[in-house]
Amino acid sequence: MAIVLFILILSFLVIIHELGHFFAAKWAGVKVEEFGLGYPPKAAVLFRWLDTDFSLNWIPFGGFVRMAGEEQHSATGKKAGEFVSAPRWKRLIIILAGASVNFIFGVLAFTILFSFMGIPTPLESARIAAVAESSPAALAQLPKNVEVIQATSGETVVKISSPAELVAFVSSHRGETITLGTTGQCDGVNCQEQFQEYSVYIRTVEETPVGEGALGVVFEQAIFVQYPLWQMPIKSTEYGVKQSLFLVDQILVALRQLVVDVFTRGSVPTDLAGPVGIVHQAQQSGIFSQGWLMIVSFMGVLSINLAIMNVLPIPPLDGGRAVFILLELILSKVQLAKLEHYINYGGYVALLGLIIMVTIRDVLRLFA
Repeated sequence: MAIVLFILILSFLVIIHELGHFFAAKWAGVKVEEFGLGYPPKAAVLFRWLDTDFSLNWIPFGGFVRMAGEEQHSATGKKAGEFVSAPRWKRLIIILAGASVNFIFGVLAFTILFSFMGIPTPLESARIAAVAESSPAALAQLPKNVEVIQATSGETVVKISSPAELVAFVSSHRGETITLGTTGQCDGVNCQEQFQEYSVYIRTVEETPVGEGALGVVFEQAIFVQYPLWQMPIKSTEYGVKQSLFLVDQILVALRQLVVDVFTRGSVPTDLAGPVGIVHQAQQSGIFSQGWLMIVSFMGVLSINLAIMNVLPIPPLDGGRAVFILLELILSKVQLAKLEHYINYGGYVALLGLIIMVTIRDVLRLFA
């Protein structure tokens, strides 16, 4: 089921990507001969719209757009309505429209997510998000979703207003029993004023298991806040854009590390995953079983990834094609035709090799 759902999601993202090319081409006056659902061989022509055949193809994944004159180079003869005949700036818009649609959809997906979940707001107080099993906090019955506001050791009483302050107090009293004062249960930014105290033994370094702290708690980093209904569309869109740009930054950092590892170590980063790995990770983390909001979030992440990958200046991706359009400014048509042929061929081989290598590694991990 997870595989089928992943294929449907990825196909949807590819189709809206191609729709970006389609509508941009129509705007630029370039004839689109075919819009394919799935990949050839062709099964049937479903209908004709805006002088374009919409076809159904036998390989049930993704889609494509076939424009008139798309495979020609500027060195060949030009005809009205062909891609190669369009002004350079219009061809760039057509080429980059697909990635633009994917980025816009990513923003929309995150906007929908935050509209329902609320706006993530950093939390400065020491609110308990989780308590480790058999930890001192668990033995003291320290509850979740309360804020620690006071710590006492003997005659020393310290007001706590942040996780850092609590960590500092706990670290200076290892091997001792202290008293923690908390609020009542919290709801959003507000907590019940009920004051509660818990006597907690603080583990020494030797007593603390790997991966846990002396107290055995995890602090809440942020909460989701619902603003008045009239404010939510603006705030959720604003945060959707911020989240998308943050994701773009993370992807670019990861890509830079990929390039460094490939050229300096001759290896691919261990956390890089292909389609098989993505499906496995999504299934392991329960994305497909946690409701439609998690699926929308997953679609947003994939769509932003697809947008960034497509604008990379690597043939035969859209970014690579855009580079060749710009090279028309400095290279002759004959030189560019030869260069494009060989670089596109090399790009196909390199991308295919990387996909095969990553897929094999993902499959091996599944059986390891």
